[in-house]
Amino acid sequence: MRRAAGLLALSAAVIGAVLTAGPVLADQKPPPPAAAQAVTRPAQPAPFVELVAASGTGRLYTADPRELASATAAGFKRQPGTTGFIGRAAKTGWTALYRLKPSATASSWLFTSSTQERDALVAQHWVLEGTAGYVATKPGAGLVELRRFTNGREWRLALAAKTDELLKAGYKLDGPVGYVYQNWVRAGAVYFGMFNTHGHGTIIARTKEIYGRDNDWWGGVRDFHDGTHYATDNWPGEDWSYLKPSIGYYDDSKPETLEKHITQATSAGLSFFNFYWYWDNTKQAQTVTADSLNAFLQARNRESIDFTVGVCAHPYDQLKIPATQYDAVATNLMRYLQQDNTLRTNDGRKILNICDARGLGDGSNAQVKQFVDTVRAKARSQLGEDIYVMINQAGFDPKQVGNAGADAPYCTTDGPAVESRSYATYLQGQRAFYNQAPAAYGRCVLSDFDERPRYPIETTDVKAIRWMPDQSLAGYRTAVRNAAADMATSTRPSTVDNYLFLYAWNEWHEGGIIEPNERDGCAYLNILQSELSLQGPGCVANPQGTPPS
Repeated sequence: MRRAAGLLALSAAVIGAVLTAGPVLADQKPPPPAAAQAVTRPAQPAPFVELVAASGTGRLYTADPRELASATAAGFKRQPGTTGFIGRAAKTGWTALYRLKPSATASSWLFTSSTQERDALVAQHWVLEGTAGYVATKPGAGLVELRRFTNGREWRLALAAKTDELLKAGYKLDGPVGYVYQNWVRAGAVYFGMFNTHGHGTIIARTKEIYGRDNDWWGGVRDFHDGTHYATDNWPGEDWSYLKPSIGYYDDSKPETLEKHITQATSAGLSFFNFYWYWDNTKQAQTVTADSLNAFLQARNRESIDFTVGVCAHPYDQLKIPATQYDAVATNLMRYLQQDNTLRTNDGRKILNICDARGLGDGSNAQVKQFVDTVRAKARSQLGEDIYVMINQAGFDPKQVGNAGADAPYCTTDGPAVESRSYATYLQGQRAFYNQAPAAYGRCVLSDFDERPRYPIETTDVKAIRWMPDQSLAGYRTAVRNAAADMATSTRPSTVDNYLFLYAWNEWHEGGIIEPNERDGCAYLNILQSELSLQGPGCVANPQGTPPS
């Protein structure tokens, strides 16, 4: 490989800023957790992003969000989208992608998977900076060819589909470097773990009062499915046959239920569950969803999926979390943050979600920050982990996340769209809703919002019931495409840029359902898998037998 002429040098200030902070390459791992909690989860492919030097000439490619941040601070500009998704760990059939510079002050980098080319360039006094990641040596499912181009002043990497564009721009093809994933979305569903004896007490009590059944946490859902007059009188001709899970009405305090849910989700390529998590300030203990989380931790196939908890500190009654109980809550959360399959960011930090921050102390930024700081300190001291905290956009200004001590906002639902009672309105404003959040962000997709089964169990005024009469599977496909398009053109930090929170797995009383159901089967999961190119053998609507361990 001949050395290209005319390379421009970075300014001393930019060089210093970049080199002081990094580069942090794929083979340089974050500080290890405590020995007892050694990470065994396989590393997921990461967004491989392109940056352009402030001068306009010189391309840097990185899969490390920390290096992206330091380079951006030094004047580099991230280009929209990704240059594929690169492997972050060595495995059979994959090889290292090396990163080199003609000199320490050069403004352009060359990437090669050839050890011969690497060694020849090092012999010519090129600077070898390490391994940027790993590329497949042969084509495979979901993989596309990654190619190198040059115009005599800089080298560029691009997926094969951009070849004509770069040739027209004056670049020459400089050869293939391997294969990377074209897409790698980490999609996970919000999990509403209240379908058990200790779950939603109001529904259980009101089901007894309205329908005369003892200890039934499926009240309303079961009844609308079966044709209660509350449904037929108010919404005649409506098809309620979807209001039954494919696996039947279940008890999610049983590990076998979670095993089936894990099989359903992973068969369609979902990466994680995001469990609602509640604290009872009168009992000073976790409540409501504790049984389903315990069942998840006992599931025989739990290691096949990641999970995160979303702390729901609602600003009323016993679900508020007073500052005096922050330490107790943080101690309780360590049980989940210590798990090997706790969801991690693209730079290796374990994620803690806050699904509602309004009930943390007095809800001020200062008291939310106090909570975040308490959990962070506990994780560092007990687990040796630097956690990544995300606050739900619902009920919280996403621009204030940094002031509250957290790392990024995320979303689950779109409140204004729900109140509009129109799925078309949701679709029209979906990307604008995302754009309210600055910097790093976890996007979401709303499957539906339909709380009619709550009538009259929880809501006795039929006019107060919110639902979206124009929701459809075709609309859902559009919503998923909108999220994918937003990712494909993103210039945000790459920390969680390919993470998608799905509302919801099993919000059966609220219409947020992507779990396979009696009428639609795997329809929602099939849309997700096809539109996002999720890895999985294909959705299994009703798993039978023993799940894999």
